[in-house]
Amino acid sequence: MKYPGFNLHIRLTTACNADCSYCSCESDVPSDRMLIDDLQKSLTFALDKFLPRTSEKTYCGAEVIGGEVMVLPTEYLKQAVEAIREVVGSKVERVDVGCQSNLIGSKKKIDALRGIIDEHSIGTSKDSFTNKRTVNGDADKYRELATKGANYLSEISGDTIGTVIVFDKDNIDKVVDEYRIAEKAQTRITIRPVFAGKHSIDYLEPKLLGKYWKELIDEWFVDGRTAVEPLMRMTKSMLGMRTAEVGCPYWRSCSANSLNIEPNGDIYTCQEMADVGAGKLGNAISGEWDDEMYLTLSKRQTNIDQECQQCQWYKYCQGGCMMESFTETGSFYSRPNNCMAWKVIFKSIDDNIKKYGEKVSINWIDKIEKLEDLRVDHSKSKFIEVVTQ
Repeated sequence: MKYPGFNLHIRLTTACNADCSYCSCESDVPSDRMLIDDLQKSLTFALDKFLPRTSEKTYCGAEVIGGEVMVLPTEYLKQAVEAIREVVGSKVERVDVGCQSNLIGSKKKIDALRGIIDEHSIGTSKDSFTNKRTVNGDADKYRELATKGANYLSEISGDTIGTVIVFDKDNIDKVVDEYRIAEKAQTRITIRPVFAGKHSIDYLEPKLLGKYWKELIDEWFVDGRTAVEPLMRMTKSMLGMRTAEVGCPYWRSCSANSLNIEPNGDIYTCQEMADVGAGKLGNAISGEWDDEMYLTLSKRQTNIDQECQQCQWYKYCQGGCMMESFTETGSFYSRPNNCMAWKVIFKSIDDNIKKYGEKVSINWIDKIEKLEDLRVDHSKSKFIEVVTQ
């Protein structure tokens, strides 16, 4: 039985206090934040159009993103989150509001953020080895300020902060090192290959992605104590364990499980699609909805490259990321270039399951999740997997 939930990303601003070189958002171009009235209007319109076109949803994992939420006035952010809880809460049985932040700001600002966002649902971003994440071009300054903010939030919340780490050609060989840092600190991490948004990127070859993620899987499997996404989700799927639909599983059904609203009201399936300007579904402020585009995106559930459908890993990969397919080939239905990497990654997971056995593998995953339960009371709040880069 699948968890009847969906992702909702609300980008309130594109303004940011950092200048990361591979930012997928146009964060170096300041924008006015979305007016609260427009936010309420956008949420109502978008959900009224989206929800009837999906199977029944009772849970929403909403995530406030930027730009950077720390640049937003505290009172404005409080009103925005209240609006999200009110409007979305009227459409589903439960909504949890999380956010992604670099946590670069004063203690007062972090205190306020913690008071506004659902507890345990704040994620951050890091890069321990390269100069891609910067403040005024200074990577060491970014690391200093971001670490200071994350440490303070951990101190006041009693929780380690979930972290996104983006990998390109310059730091993919450090993925195991980043994992070891997270393992030592018992910090859950999400690892992400870089993608082309509005800025140029250092392309990551699929061969390298597969090679180094395989090294990580071999070290993490059955010995790791911290959650590593999307490897946790992939492993659980291959073991036949229940996985939630919230988060970014690279599934072919993402048009039915994800929605993104931009500061100007533009509607997309996800923030990555918004960043590349692909598959625009309309504009919630002006009341526009493109049924033809939604149908086009929905067809990816069945209209996928024949080679994908015949692949032994298709059940788990499900065709990969639709955004990657489109940016690489111009088609929402083609195989993305990272197909080569996913084959290596799924085979590596499968090899480890066979090596240690299903029972040991399942017990190990359960142990990681129990450690998470000890640290976070999931009955009160749910960690939202952050996918922004």
